[in-house]
Amino acid sequence: MSPNKPKTPTRPIRVDLTDWAAFGYAAKPMGTDRSAAMRAFMDWYLHKPGAKAPARPSKDAAEAARQRAEAEAEQENSE
Repeated sequence: MSPNKPKTPTRPIRVDLTDWAAFGYAAKPMGTDRSAAMRAFMDWYLHKPGAKAPARPSKDAAEAARQRAEAEAEQENSE
């Protein structure tokens, strides 16, 4: 395997772009990223041994992430 080849292939998923951005903004302060958060959720969802439900940001932090993503989308649309 080449050093630049990822361990797993990418998978396309249809997600609203603003939600995708907000998810990234909410994941970062939790010490993770979108990919790791999705994998943790899938492990828990599939009842993999030892898997626990991933931590969620507070409601306020999630709302701030959504507001940031929406503001950026509005700015991009106005340019």
